Amino acid sequence: MNQFINRKKNLFSIVIPTYNRRSDLDRCLRSLSIQIFKNFEVIVCDNASTDNTKEIVEQYEHLLDLQYIYLPVNSGGPARPRNVGATKAKGEWICFLDSDDWYKDNKLDYISKLNLDQTDFIYHDLDIIQNGVFVKKMRSRDLNEKDPYHDLLFTSYGIPTSSVCIRKQVFQESIGFSEKNELIGLEDYYLWIELAKKGTRFKYISSSLGYYFLGSSNLSLNDNSRINRYKYLFQTYIDLEKNEKNKNKINATLNYHIGWIYFNRSQNKEGFGPILYAFWHGSFPIKFGVLRIVLKSLYKFF
Repeated sequence: MNQFINRKKNLFSIVIPTYNRRSDLDRCLRSLSIQIFKNFEVIVCDNASTDNTKEIVEQYEHLLDLQYIYLPVNSGGPARPRNVGATKAKGEWICFLDSDDWYKDNKLDYISKLNLDQTDFIYHDLDIIQNGVFVKKMRSRDLNEKDPYHDLLFTSYGIPTSSVCIRKQVFQESIGFSEKNELIGLEDYYLWIELAKKGTRFKYISSSLGYYFLGSSNLSLNDNSRINRYKYLFQTYIDLEKNEKNKNKINATLNYHIGWIYFNRSQNKEGFGPILYAFWHGSFPIKFGVLRIVLKSLYKFF
């Protein structure tokens, strides 16, 4: 009998949004099938794929406690399939995993041994993989325990969605991932900020427990729509902020992201104003980030 089927209670529900990524999804599900810790379910929420995604999922039905949900209309981003998948979760914790990323075999075992009563939101580092080769670690950091809300607004956020596990009750009481077109690609950041504002307890694990796949689709992060989305997100919090110094710091973070996009496109002239504002008004991590942008630009020049 399949050891994963008919389990009365799961500790983790792993929600995987996917769209036309059959080979990536295969790798993702394979990493779950070899987890050391077995008390979990998997929910694949298919965002109207036109390839044979369903057939890939079926290959793992005898290995995993697995649900497959097909959404007939593509929502244009991962927010809706994540939200839909989360509504079906039976576990105490919801883990979000993009279909082109995958876990190390000790991921769930490691988290299961933590004092889970003391936290609501767990995240960790990831190994970045490109063309089958390790590139570097995607490092996160501890948030300010007393004020994670402003910490997220004053710095580059750095919490990869594929590392995140959220207490189900906390997620259910939240706004969920925003499905607005204006926030595609930033719906995770927006949710983390909103959770922090409500007093969510964050816990950072300074170990790499998974892999982040760096593919060609990441180039879209540098287009003008990305700038507009950053403006849409940050302006909300700039308008809400009463303290003028804090308002400037939030604005500095916005300008840092805009400047980074311009410099990454070698449009240094357009990016100079934003990064100058970011350096003048930003937090220490933002100032340090500006210096990295400038040094990287000079390295390219020479």
